Amino acid sequence: MSKIFISYSHRNEDVAKEIVAFLEKNGSRCYIDYRDIDPGKNYASQLTRAIGDCDHVVLIASSAMNGSSYMLNELDIIVEKNKHLVPFFIEEFEMDDDFRFYLGRAQRIIAYPDKPSTYFTRLARALNIEVSAERAPERAETLPSNTKKIFDYIPARGIMINPEDRERNVSFRTDTFINLLGGIYDKVNALNSDEQAREIFHSSGYASGKSFAQRLNSQWDMLSDSAPDYAEKLKKWCDFDSDVGWGRFSSEIEINEETGEFKGTLKINESFIVDRRGGRPVCEFVRGYCEGVIETLLNAGVELKCVKCPLKNRFSSVCEFEIVLVD
Repeated sequence: MSKIFISYSHRNEDVAKEIVAFLEKNGSRCYIDYRDIDPGKNYASQLTRAIGDCDHVVLIASSAMNGSSYMLNELDIIVEKNKHLVPFFIEEFEMDDDFRFYLGRAQRIIAYPDKPSTYFTRLARALNIEVSAERAPERAETLPSNTKKIFDYIPARGIMINPEDRERNVSFRTDTFINLLGGIYDKVNALNSDEQAREIFHSSGYASGKSFAQRLNSQWDMLSDSAPDYAEKLKKWCDFDSDVGWGRFSSEIEINEETGEFKGTLKINESFIVDRRGGRPVCEFVRGYCEGVIETLLNAGVELKCVKCPLKNRFSSVCEFEIVLVD
């Protein structure tokens, strides 16, 4: 029987209780302070002993943990004792520096935007816990029957189809894709230069982005006779690429129609193509891709200037760009 320590902020106690109930119904034993601390003994020594005795740790990550000295102390002991840690992120937020030091590059479970319970089966798999069918909350059952899926799966052909354009799509593990592009990058760099390798990746991404945005533009323009709402177009694109797993895209733009002044930012949280291990700038493909998309949707030349980069800050998972109009 697995022993699992639950680290959480008391502001997330409801989620912690749900996790404990789910894991213990599936044969594990959890340690959680509100239930298992003996009030007659030293609190700190009990927690330290419990962490040492556990097989796994589930850390419920949310904005509530920022500034929590108790959770930070627990995390320090968890890392010191080299425990198997599964961060369970229940909301999108910026970690403070103390937690980013420990969790910035840690593999995690993203348990939003749906209810956290929707992701409990994935949590169990990460903990090597077998979940019986009658106990597992199935994601499909939580969705209304009219929910639109991103891709349609055709079992007879074994392929996925994008219902927007009826084109075939494929799915890769991120490390497979990074290794594929990384190998190409290394070869080009060896034959030419780092600068030329970057340019090849950027230009190929740019061409892909323009092609994709042209299809989006034609579809959206057919649906509306009104003047283009550029902010709404960017939002719809960000929502689509977020849904298909490229990362969590978000954009903000301000346009002064009288003066022509423009301000814009693009953020990608956990971009699928950041080569943290190899440090190769294959993410130039994504920068080029985004420039191609935004330029086509705005009908204006743009350049993305890097503001934040996970390759330069190993504790960050956010790529942030300033969108600059160019002639």
